[in-house]
Amino acid sequence: MGLYSATKHAVEGMSETLDHEVRQFGIRVSLVEPAFTKTRLDTNSPQASNQIAAYDSERNLVTSIVAKNVVDAPEPDGVADTIVSAALGCWRMRHTPKGQASLLSKLRRFMPAGPVDQSLRKSFGLKTHTQPAKKMRCHGDARTPDQ
Repeated sequence: MGLYSATKHAVEGMSETLDHEVRQFGIRVSLVEPAFTKTRLDTNSPQASNQIAAYDSERNLVTSIVAKNVVDAPEPDGVADTIVSAALGCWRMRHTPKGQASLLSKLRRFMPAGPVDQSLRKSFGLKTHTQPAKKMRCHGDARTPDQ
């Protein structure tokens, strides 16, 4: 899912930039950001050609959770309705279909990152408590380990 997420963020950044570039021509760019939708995401997601064995258990866990979420997800009609609404309605950069995507968008906007991150990790069955990284102290541009 890392490659899928990376491309999703790339499309977001490109869309924001493109919106600024084409606005002078009376064109606006919007994003439709759905959550899980009943599609072939679970079977069509790009996969890394060289996979690191140390990540196998987490990768397999996330893959199985995604597959389950796709099976249980709503049909694409809600996404199609959101696209039509985005095209014909008042301009906004981001549009989320009703449901899980809309909730996640609100949580990211109004809640601290820690609880949102914990909730996402829990929903994917990933460990929520990891061994803390060594505490680092910042000195200008350099980072040095705390003594």
